[in-house]
Amino acid sequence: MHAHHRVLLGELQKHRRNRVHPQSNDSYLSSGHLYLDVPVPTRRTLAKAWLKENQGIPDAEFLAVVESLYRGMSYEEKTLASILLSYHRAGRQIVGLKRVSTWLDDLVGWAEIDTLCSGVFTADEILANWRAWERLIRGLARGRNINKRRAALVFLTAPVRYSDDKRLSALSFEVIRALQPEREKIITKAVSWLLRSMVRYHKREVSAYLKNNQSSLPAVAVRETKRKIATGRK
Repeated sequence: MHAHHRVLLGELQKHRRNRVHPQSNDSYLSSGHLYLDVPVPTRRTLAKAWLKENQGIPDAEFLAVVESLYRGMSYEEKTLASILLSYHRAGRQIVGLKRVSTWLDDLVGWAEIDTLCSGVFTADEILANWRAWERLIRGLARGRNINKRRAALVFLTAPVRYSDDKRLSALSFEVIRALQPEREKIITKAVSWLLRSMVRYHKREVSAYLKNNQSSLPAVAVRETKRKIATGRK
């Protein structure tokens, strides 16, 4: 365990809640990892405070702290690693994508995957290294690990919502097409999420895709995406 990891874990443990609470078994968490019941706002506050106190930390050491947290025992350690990454652009710029794939090996369930894959890496960062990201996402979509297959979908949700770049939408449809036969909820809800994220810039293409693939898409994805197109709401 990295020394900074030990400090951060101590802070998490200080904020641990001892509630009789079912969320540790909630379908959104669903990781089976130790659950400390530390709220997301508290984790964000801890991350910002640590970054402020250690603002001169070399990027390589920052990544060593992140990797140590991803190997931690608890849900909170793993998600705190992703929160730190989301606040540290310089650190993200030296992350090799093989390392990202390795981090995913330690993440299980919706929330752990989503905290890393949605909103950490921006559209401009992905497009600036497009060929590598394209290979990574395609590889994740073909993998045996269902958590990595979800990651392939979720990595695209924020970029395609905020960018009209055709490379993003083309890869999104490719990944959806590959994974739409699956019926595990962890995948079907991600397919729905990605389709809805594309509505802002690609409404016509999404409508056509629904029409042509309605019988093979998960029912929840069809239903939720149609509602998004009709109402503009989630």
